[in-house]
This record gives sequence, C-alpha cells and structure tokens, in this order.
Amino acid sequence: MSLRPCLDCGVPTEADRCPEHTTYRSHDLPPSARGYDAAWSRLSRRARRLQPFCSVPGCADTDLTVDHTPEAWARHDIGLEVRLEDVQVLCRSHNSQKGAAR
Repeated sequence: MSLRPCLDCGVPTEADRCPEHTTYRSHDLPPSARGYDAAWSRLSRRARRLQPFCSVPGCADTDLTVDHTPEAWARHDIGLEVRLEDVQVLCRSHNSQKGAAR
C-alpha cells in the first residue's frame, strides 16, 4: 500500500489519517457513553409523540428520530437539562444526512 498525506496534518500514512488524528466513530460506543441517558429517552419519546412527522417539509417517512440543536449539547455540557425546544424531530434519513451531533 502506498503512503499518502494525513488529511489533518500531512504526515505520510497508509490510511486517510495518521494514528494521532484517527478518531473512533461515535456510533461504536454504547448510547450511554455518547450522552444518551434515561432523560434523553423520555425527551425523545415525548418529542415524537407531540410531533409524529418529520420536520422536513414534504417528507412522509415515519421512521422518526430526534436530533439535537447546538443549544441542546451546550446545555448538556454544562449540566442543564435538554429541553423540548432544544431538539428537532426528523426521519432517520434526514437525521443521518445532518451528520454527527458534535
């Protein structure tokens, strides 16, 4: 295999990133290690019950998830409860398209 520059620092490596810049994929961790606790589960269920449709106009997908706004993680990081207004109901496809939460 040929070496190529790390996407972050330019150090020659066999992968896209050198070992220093290789990060784990967050979905490899259990939900509790990613900040999803019982309070999050309750909030997610409540949001989906109150809004049983995707927030993207015209989307009819019913496989719903709840996405965090930047305010949600900011509140979480300082120990405050994430509120209903800090989340958005999206279908799984649209949530995935938005990318990682943090």
